[in-house]
Amino acid sequence: MLKDIYYDLKNGSMPLKKRLKKLGTFEIGTVESTPIVWNDRLLIFQAFRGKRHEMMDMRDHTVSEYRFLDIETGEETPHFAPGHIFGCCYAENGKMYVHGCREGGRFLDTFVSDDLVHWEESTALEFADDIKVFNTSVCKGPDGYIMAIEIGGQNPIVGMPFTIVFAKSDDLIHWEMLPMEDHIYAQDRYTACPVIRYYDGYYYMIYLELMEHCFRLIPFIVRSKDLSEFEMAVDNPIMFYSDEDKQIVHPERFTKEQIAFIQNAVDINNSDIDLCNWQGKTIITYSWGNQLCSEFLALAEYEGTEQEFLESFF
Repeated sequence: MLKDIYYDLKNGSMPLKKRLKKLGTFEIGTVESTPIVWNDRLLIFQAFRGKRHEMMDMRDHTVSEYRFLDIETGEETPHFAPGHIFGCCYAENGKMYVHGCREGGRFLDTFVSDDLVHWEESTALEFADDIKVFNTSVCKGPDGYIMAIEIGGQNPIVGMPFTIVFAKSDDLIHWEMLPMEDHIYAQDRYTACPVIRYYDGYYYMIYLELMEHCFRLIPFIVRSKDLSEFEMAVDNPIMFYSDEDKQIVHPERFTKEQIAFIQNAVDINNSDIDLCNWQGKTIITYSWGNQLCSEFLALAEYEGTEQEFLESFF
């Protein structure tokens, strides 16, 4: 958990440390999401897992697919990529790149658009029958682009599900796996839901760990120069489930029944984190709930850049 204060060993003072601030829930029944800036608008990319939750006031949803949502106005783009789950997105040079796996988990596909309406689809990666793909995240590094990929399945490379491996690309469309036996995190325990960024010589990765003794899921952060050896942050975990998760953003968009459902829900995790820079702040989306179909999407912010936020843990 982020500390309120820290000691300045140089002069003995105790200045206030910036804190991650939870803003509250803004959706029910949605999990995998990525905040992203597009044409000076803050959007949320979302992946839907089949049928929507019964407490949602939106249309019934029976096919897994993607969309973008304007968090301020509530406007959404046309849904696309039917049959795909666990997606992520990356914007560059007027194009939006969406990466996600087909249901079944063997194939990762790429979708490209310049208007968020019309999409070109291609296959990015194909995995062995005994590997299943889940969450992904993309960043730009010093020598191209890197994708962090959560995998499960019976393949020995997985170790204890789940495990994170990496791929590289020069154009965000054609991808090649880095040797999994050398570029992996971590086979000895549950490590899932990666979000990866690169700043000043380090890849920073937020991921999810399972506290097996009490079945709680908590996000940690590590960094690496080569995606082979990883340094655990001094300040971990980066956030923890709390009553603040049940605050509500835009309560006028919820019915009384939905608000009661949020406030009475079991909360055992902060998971599926993603983040972006927005107007001098770091905007963070995350999921909370019971990890058993009672799931909520929430917002948090940090009074500083994404780089400052990630570096603050080390």
